[in-house]
Amino acid sequence: MFTKLELQVIGQTLTQKRDWITKNIANAEGSAKTQMEQTLQTIESALQKITAQLRPASAEKAPVNHYISEKSVSPLRQAAIHRRLELAPGQIRALIVDDDQLICELVSAYLHSVGIFLVDFANDGMKGVSLMYDANPPYDLVLCDWNMPEKSGIEVHNAMRAAERYLGTVFMLVTAVTEAKLIRAAIEDGVDDYVVKPIEQEKLVKKIARFFPLVTNRQ
Repeated sequence: MFTKLELQVIGQTLTQKRDWITKNIANAEGSAKTQMEQTLQTIESALQKITAQLRPASAEKAPVNHYISEKSVSPLRQAAIHRRLELAPGQIRALIVDDDQLICELVSAYLHSVGIFLVDFANDGMKGVSLMYDANPPYDLVLCDWNMPEKSGIEVHNAMRAAERYLGTVFMLVTAVTEAKLIRAAIEDGVDDYVVKPIEQEKLVKKIARFFPLVTNRQ
């Protein structure tokens, strides 16, 4: 049996290995990629066992985090989500896609207020997709208008999800669309959340904090 300290060290080492694989797997091909996927599964299983052993016997069962533990979530996405949950605000890379410059500046100011300073802008959907494909490392958070020239917000989302390295990226629609049927369809297609214009700072920050627990409203 390992001591508590030994388990913590092993857990830290496995976490670093997991993060490295998550960062580099998009560039792997063939058998190398298959091996990395299998290694990720093994690491996730080991980390779960270590967490269980470190948890005090008297501790209450932790609530299920549906962003991580749903069976439908692939091992690669699980690893990407685990990494995202550990990001400090200053580490989060954000992209704002909107053809309204004032909206871009407003959302950027709201992000800055909680310590998210790595922010890029795109004034149409096509440019947004181009920035996402060129970004290295990839963006962690994308805030995108729904109705724009060149490509709609849904088209931008679909283009992003087609890239494996964006499996763990949070995509939120910033929109004047309020029709429940359309919003429900967007969520079912994989959009993580939405913010209705006019944008309220407190609501936006709360929604972001759902996906990035280390983000808090510092007002």
